[in-house]
Amino acid sequence: MDLSLHTLLALLWVLPALVRTSQPRHWQLAQASAAAGAVAALLLMLLQGLQPALLFQLLIQLLAWVILRFSARYFSGEAGQARFLRAVGWLLAGATLVVASQDWPTLLAGWLLTSPALQSLLTFYPERPQARIAARREAVASRLAELCLLLGAGLIAWAVASPAFADIARPLASPIAQLARNTGALLLVCCVLLKTAQLPFHGWLTQVMEAPTPISALLHAGVVNLGGMVLIKLAALWAAVPLTAWLLVVWGGVTAGLACWVMQTRISIKLRLAWSTCAQMGFMLMECGLGQYSLALLHLITHSIYKAHAFLSSGNQVRATIRQSSSAPASGKGWHLASGVAGIALLLASLQGWQLAQGHTLQPPPLLIVIIGLGLAPLCQHSIRGYGLALLLCQTYLLLHTLFARMQADHATAPLACQLLLALFFGGLFLLQGWIDRHPGHHLSQRLYARAFGGLYLDEWWLRTTMRTRLHRLGRRSPLTRNGATAHDIR
Repeated sequence: MDLSLHTLLALLWVLPALVRTSQPRHWQLAQASAAAGAVAALLLMLLQGLQPALLFQLLIQLLAWVILRFSARYFSGEAGQARFLRAVGWLLAGATLVVASQDWPTLLAGWLLTSPALQSLLTFYPERPQARIAARREAVASRLAELCLLLGAGLIAWAVASPAFADIARPLASPIAQLARNTGALLLVCCVLLKTAQLPFHGWLTQVMEAPTPISALLHAGVVNLGGMVLIKLAALWAAVPLTAWLLVVWGGVTAGLACWVMQTRISIKLRLAWSTCAQMGFMLMECGLGQYSLALLHLITHSIYKAHAFLSSGNQVRATIRQSSSAPASGKGWHLASGVAGIALLLASLQGWQLAQGHTLQPPPLLIVIIGLGLAPLCQHSIRGYGLALLLCQTYLLLHTLFARMQADHATAPLACQLLLALFFGGLFLLQGWIDRHPGHHLSQRLYARAFGGLYLDEWWLRTTMRTRLHRLGRRSPLTRNGATAHDIR
């Protein structure tokens, strides 16, 4: 798709960011921009076919329209609605440019545009000390990520003598150019690790719950996912620099496993969702490291829809949680392991059936088969209906995998040794969870629960590191003005 068409979608969001009008008309203009953008993306998709960038653009516009309609009621009677709409306009204009980018200048422009807009949204209630602290911590992570992005993009553009993404994997004869590209690729991975809240840099994401619910929905359903979209766009670069695949698989996999563990100890619905986002982004990074970019794209799309719905319906989630039983019945000694084996067996059988029926080979990496199979384990305990639902989920997953594989090409997977290492890690976590469920009163279970409830204390380590150095100065904010705005607000 031509970049100019994407730029038109970005310009639609500049209108609510710049136009000064009455409050009701401002809301109508913002919602009209989202609706027009969704219609434009859909028409282009019908004319040019299904493409990852167009699919993501359509998702951005539709989610923005839904969140804005929710926000119009949510913020009714609140001060600062115009500031919210201006910041949302700039945020979505920047996100649209990131998705549209085919070269470094466009990516940098879009990425840098989202940062001040997000800062303005996170301090929607500037009088709340916790909101200012959380926004400052996000600013530290964003400034470090932007520094990594600028340096990485500069090194790669210099090494390949081109700013276009199409040239990032071209063969290089000079050892110095190869070193520059490798270093740039590692810096870009660090940028994505920071922006997707991977351990131990997750603290800013789990502490921005002071922001209103619509802002949390925008952050978790859209902004955090931009890092994944960048990884997919630069797929050829990760194939040319194998070390990045190891880094993405190991770091993303460890974050996914530990964040899921911590999430189970949380009582607050929004905090559970925040830790879930950390885990989901870690899993997406792992998929990219494995070369499964079609699955990563599918993951991004479904995660965006799920998180938007989860945050906007968080009130209903509270009522549903209250109705649930406070404790689940413990499984027998062998049932936990048997359910994991059954989940993996169901997925392998489904894969074999699809290969025979379709005449082509769907080959998810062994690591993903283990993780997804273990994820089906809770459905495979004591219930025929659960087995049926698990089997249905397998078919749905394979159908979506087939559809997205036609839209987004995959590359070579990470080495088998790397996959085996992570498979043992997830298997160990699965067995540990089963043991804790059977022995909740054991002193080891209580110690592990306390550590998980404290987020493994990794955030405290990162906070001490930033405060002992000059990094905390990156998050300093300007004094508040009389109307609650700051110098970071986009006008």
